[in-house]
This record gives sequence, C-alpha cells and structure tokens, in this order.
Amino acid sequence: MSTSRTRRVSGKPADIWDSAGALVALGGAAVLTGMVLIAALTGLSISPAIWYVARSSGLTTYLLLWLSVVTGIGLTARVFGSLGDPGIILQLHRFATDLAIAGTVLHILSVAFDPTVEIGMLGALVPFVSPVRQPWADLGIVTAYGLIGISLSFALRTWIGNKHWRALHYLTFGFWVTALAHGIGAGTDTGTVWAAAMYLLTATSVVLLLSYRILRRDQRAPAGRPASRPLIETGL
Repeated sequence: MSTSRTRRVSGKPADIWDSAGALVALGGAAVLTGMVLIAALTGLSISPAIWYVARSSGLTTYLLLWLSVVTGIGLTARVFGSLGDPGIILQLHRFATDLAIAGTVLHILSVAFDPTVEIGMLGALVPFVSPVRQPWADLGIVTAYGLIGISLSFALRTWIGNKHWRALHYLTFGFWVTALAHGIGAGTDTGTVWAAAMYLLTATSVVLLLSYRILRRDQRAPAGRPASRPLIETGL
C-alpha cells in the first residue's frame, strides 16, 4: 500500500488475517444454525444460551471496532513509534475491522434467533420495523450496514480513487459513535459498573487520540499550507 507520497510500511501481511473474519462469521452462523435445528428437533429451548451469545458478541464487536478506530488514529498520528512495526499495527487495524464485521453478523443472527427478544430476522435486518428497544436497536442496524459498506470499499478503492475512498473511510468515526450509542441504549449490561467503565474508558481514549491527532496536524502545517498527509495511509 504505497503512493508517490507514501512510504511502504514494513512487515509481511499475515494471509490468515485476511480470511479470519469470514471464518469467524461462518463458524458462528454454523453454531447458531445447529442450535436452532437441535431445538426444533428436540423441543428444547435455546434460551438463555443464545442470549449469552448475543450479549457476548455485541460487547466483543464493540471492542473490536474500538480497537480498529484506535489503531487507525494512532497510525496516522504516529503515536505507536516505539510500540512495534507500523506494518504490523496496520495489519492489526485491518484484522480488528474484519473481525468486527464478523462479530456483527454473529450478533445480528443471535438476536434474530433469540426467542426472548422477539425481534425476529426482519426486525434484526431492517430498521424501523421492530419496536423493541428503539431507537437504539435501529442504530445498531445502521452501524452494521455502514461497517459492511466501508469494508467493501477496500475492493472499490481502485475505481473510486484514494480521495473519495479516504472520505468514505472517515465515516468509521461516525459508525463507532452509533455503535457506542447502540451498546449503551440497547445493551443489558449498561447499568453494571464494569460496562460503564468500559464505555467511559474506550470513549475517552478515542477522544484523546483524535484531539492529539488534530492538534499535531495543525502544529506541523506551515501557515497558509494544509497539513501534510501521514506517511502511512490507513484511510483514517
């Protein structure tokens, strides 16, 4: 990943990282499908097991999205100087993004199959359909489609150009905010101390990193001249 204004980052991409997200999504879908089939054949209830899957996948996906945002901002702000090879950090950024999308798929399916939530597949996939935990549930659906769209934009980068692709990639910040609002508003653990601490610490870290990046860019830019692009292009 390099341009005339960009140096190549070191570190070899791990091929398994590129397919990890798809493997997690397929594996999770297979497990959920098996649970539903066993319940249908035996008459056993899949609750509360599937509720724990929905709960854990939602929290894990949020943390993965946070990791993706933090590593993206950190790379462009160059705050990881002594922490490791920028190429490895960049791969971690992509890896976290792919796993976040896989976690999103698992979360949607588990919520749709959970008989205690009463959202159903249509309500889990289409906003403004289900009245359950609104508007927070719909924010989660919008976030899911946004993340999938941003992930697919990597394949379209050659056709839409770096400028438009980068502008589209900035939406990641907005989708992280909607994911945070979805987790706080729709999550069943929001009232616990550990969940409140998690949301507070992750939100604070993103705000501080983003503020540092903006201030650092403004300080480096000469008067009357826009700030230069980072050496490592991550799109963030």
